[in-house]
Amino acid sequence: MKKSFLKIFALVFCVSLLMTGCATVSNVKINGKDAYLKELQYNQGQVLVVGDYLYYGNGYSLSSEEGFDYDKATKTGFMSRLNTTKDFTFGDKVSDVKKPYSTPKQVEKVNDKKLVGFQNQDMYALGGYIYFASANTHKTSDMKNDYSQVSLFRMKYNGDGLKELVKNTAFKQGEGSTITIQKGSDNNYYYIIVEPAGNNKFTIKTIKIGDKVGKLKTIAKDVTSYAISDDNSKDKNIIFTTASEDNSDLTIVKTINFANGKEEILDNGIAGTTVKLLDRAGDIVVYSFTQKAITEVYYKDLINSDNYFNAPLSERFYNATSITELQVAGEGYVFKTSDGALMYKKLDSKSERLMTSEEFSDILFIENDYIYTSSSKSIKRISTIDREVETILSLEEKELISGQCGYDGTYIYYYSQLVDVEDIEDSNDSEKEEETLDENYYMFRTDKFGNIQLVGKRK
Repeated sequence: MKKSFLKIFALVFCVSLLMTGCATVSNVKINGKDAYLKELQYNQGQVLVVGDYLYYGNGYSLSSEEGFDYDKATKTGFMSRLNTTKDFTFGDKVSDVKKPYSTPKQVEKVNDKKLVGFQNQDMYALGGYIYFASANTHKTSDMKNDYSQVSLFRMKYNGDGLKELVKNTAFKQGEGSTITIQKGSDNNYYYIIVEPAGNNKFTIKTIKIGDKVGKLKTIAKDVTSYAISDDNSKDKNIIFTTASEDNSDLTIVKTINFANGKEEILDNGIAGTTVKLLDRAGDIVVYSFTQKAITEVYYKDLINSDNYFNAPLSERFYNATSITELQVAGEGYVFKTSDGALMYKKLDSKSERLMTSEEFSDILFIENDYIYTSSSKSIKRISTIDREVETILSLEEKELISGQCGYDGTYIYYYSQLVDVEDIEDSNDSEKEEETLDENYYMFRTDKFGNIQLVGKRK
């Protein structure tokens, strides 16, 4: 009787787990306790380190391409994880030559309900949750899908508790848009979402995250440009520009504390001039200033200078109309020009060109004095000290997805196509390799010497 009861109980328990979405993997332990991160963890976008585990989107799909199929993409682009402290093992028939292109047995599927591997993914860990974005699957008013929009989700480290942060709400993506998480002045973390609103304007929204998720708030409208604080900023705020309510030809510069919503005017503008905020690194903001049809890029130290944003009271940063991707590097700053060149500058010296647009496409991340870059065929790094360029990885018969990466301090993670492992040992026939190129992109990793390993689970 007792055994029958236990069997029935076990059956009911298993059914209830299936109905509620039982965990497919174990929880993460740190020092013997369930992982709980008091500070935000971020590893450059497409991967995330929590304790001994690396989380990542198993495969990659471009959700904006024609004919995109969300369900099909999710079959390869689901959330995976890998214990990187353990040696990888493979099947008995996998030779040493084939191992770099074979999936380690230790790869675990965490959750396959949402597409994780897609463009501009930024995954974060905080408390007991992973926060990530996925292409929006809500139908529009005419019952169609708009996959250019994104929805925000979180799940526990074992894949349980998958939840959309703002139910049935998707956020627009477009030129100049941003979705990021930053710490506020109250030491809490906030999603900051900047959406295109038409007519070259933006709307800024926030969501407080943590053990409990706050409500979506709109904190600024009719924004014409903006610069968000980062980890190195003392002032935890967003600087933005908007047109004056009294005179649409005047550009007003404002700041808003995204934790408490306190807004302040920094500059009321000057007739006949235009200010456009370009980027921010710490409390250094770069902006373009236009007067009498002449535009140049200037910079302002938000902590150690006055509030005025005009050329006579600022320092010239670069003789151009615009720059992008300002970041701290070594003793100075790195940025991209409008023609795609990689530049380096100390505030008290001239700018130097480090790479041309033919040598790289995207800045991946910066580590101390090194700037890591990618193109569709290579991953490189350049030193801000001796300007020496090193090629870490060079691909021939396949490509990688430039700009979409992760970094755990030892390995760089990237998405690439996979040559059929059956043809690796016995083929000097490049035509055959091209024929067997897998149409899907999977997650790989490389050390700084170009030694690669597939970590995605092939379909």
